[in-house]
Amino acid sequence: MPASTATSQQGEIPDLSAAWTTTAAELVAFVRRRVESSEVAEDIVQDVLEKLQRAEQGEISNPQAWLYRAARNATIDHYRTRRQHDPVSPDQVDERNLESNAPNVATRELAQCLRPMIAQLPNKYRDALTLVDLEGLTNAAAAESEGVSVSGMKSRVQRGRSKLGQQLTACCSVTLSQSGAIDDYAPSDSCGCG
Repeated sequence: MPASTATSQQGEIPDLSAAWTTTAAELVAFVRRRVESSEVAEDIVQDVLEKLQRAEQGEISNPQAWLYRAARNATIDHYRTRRQHDPVSPDQVDERNLESNAPNVATRELAQCLRPMIAQLPNKYRDALTLVDLEGLTNAAAAESEGVSVSGMKSRVQRGRSKLGQQLTACCSVTLSQSGAIDDYAPSDSCGCG
């Protein structure tokens, strides 16, 4: 092979080391804009790159998109684990639920209204909520069952829950406790929950 051919072929081969260094630096900059220090950003990116190395071959179809999605999720996880919770005072504890983790009466009664409300949702949201919330499938399993992407299924579940919440609050006046649990409700005359 002539030397000029080898040189031109080598010139076409990308410098993977430089590309990898550039990608890592861009990821650190991406995360750094979202966290409190460069050190934290570098730690998060290191974790993301380790996940990439552990990923199965063929599992990642678009590595760049995967890296940024993983970096975004790792940043969110970073803040979730650091979230400070105020201590709960004894007067904030719902005495009715101390004996068990069972839902209170209001929650159980409202749950009976949800199935008919879910049935009224558009098909794609009804099916998503039925598979994930009622049948207990993971988003991935539900997505495979419906022939959609996992992110598409997550979106359907999220929108379905939002629409269901709108139906419920249009039907009933719901009172929540400080912890966000259903404390009480009052159905409207046209509701059918009562």
